[in-house]
Amino acid sequence: MKLTEVRLKYFRNLTDLVFKPHPGINFLIGPNGQGKTSLIEAISYLATLRSFRDRKAANVVQWGQKASEVSCKLTSDPSMTGAGDSWKTELKINFDLIDLEKKKVTKSAFINHKPYKSSTQYLTQKFGSVQLGFHTVVFNPSDHDLVRGEPAIRRSYLDQVIAAQDGEYLKTLQKFQRSLHQRNTLLKNRGGIHPSVELLSGFTEPFCAFGSVLAAARIDWVNRINPLLEQILSKIAPNQKPVKISYVSSWLSREQQENLEKLALKNRELDSVHFAGQADLGSLELLKRSLWTKLIALEAEERKVGFSLAGPHRDDWIFWLGDQVLKGHGSQGEVRSALLALKLAEVVLFRKVTGHRPLFLLDDLSSELDQKRRSFLLQFLTETDLQTFVTTTDDPSLLGARFWVHSGKIEEGRHDD
Repeated sequence: MKLTEVRLKYFRNLTDLVFKPHPGINFLIGPNGQGKTSLIEAISYLATLRSFRDRKAANVVQWGQKASEVSCKLTSDPSMTGAGDSWKTELKINFDLIDLEKKKVTKSAFINHKPYKSSTQYLTQKFGSVQLGFHTVVFNPSDHDLVRGEPAIRRSYLDQVIAAQDGEYLKTLQKFQRSLHQRNTLLKNRGGIHPSVELLSGFTEPFCAFGSVLAAARIDWVNRINPLLEQILSKIAPNQKPVKISYVSSWLSREQQENLEKLALKNRELDSVHFAGQADLGSLELLKRSLWTKLIALEAEERKVGFSLAGPHRDDWIFWLGDQVLKGHGSQGEVRSALLALKLAEVVLFRKVTGHRPLFLLDDLSSELDQKRRSFLLQFLTETDLQTFVTTTDDPSLLGARFWVHSGKIEEGRHDD
């Protein structure tokens, strides 16, 4: 899959822009504040229906306008398809501002002019299409929040990358969120009415069922990404201590937490795992029982606070640098190396699982990486077959297409000013 054209109308500071990228590396060059990041944000939006910069969708609508639009054209990659397998696809998102004061906006997504009211339907179709497989991997300054930010940021990242590989995960996530909302509504104890044990149990069962599937998929992803992290980091920073990710959950037993590499759901089959003092159980059943047991222990406290205190919605994952937590112990360079390794490992794993090539979007190359790491990454990009978009304030003097961005306009070729 290759991106052949991007069109933007009233998207942030880009009033009316048409961008026709090259199939390899595309450098977007220019001073800060000219629209470079907005351009790759729009590309990412078409892949994820969310921004990597801002949670409020209304902020993408240019000031003074009531609507915004972003669209792109995709085509088959000749090296990945036969002569009779060529195809073309168009994606589009409309943003309509319905309440300026409250910054409310409605989003409408289209694939080949067919509207998708549900974001799940759009993402499942986009990710699930054997032909399309459109996905972006973004490396930008806000990625530091994956190390230093709140657990919700890391959970959101994990859910997004897994859903990109498996549309069923996205559906299960929505089912779990509904069951969480229903269970919390019951626990809120409005009017002083306490739900019976039997009634609460009826809502706890689907909560645990869906939650165990999410946890198994997350643990499996962590287990798959760690060897790739080690391999890539050894090339980026060969003298740095090894980095790995661990999944953290309050409802797993100590034995389970220490043996997460054995606890995974592979190929949608129930693996058999052994923990100290436990019988032979399938992974999903074991996870479901662990969560159920924890919720029983927390029932009195949950009734008091009025919400669910354990489950994948409260889990986390963390980086380790050697035998220490990266947050608080790693230098700025070590954090950047770990994040760069994570994003490149994400690219590799996505390709292994889906067979598709994601787009790689690198924002603010000039400030995010020092010379050593920048040189490694640029060398990696010249050797890869990925279609890549790099924003930078400086001309990297490397092979690749150059586009100069200034005042919301884009121009291809050598800039002589």
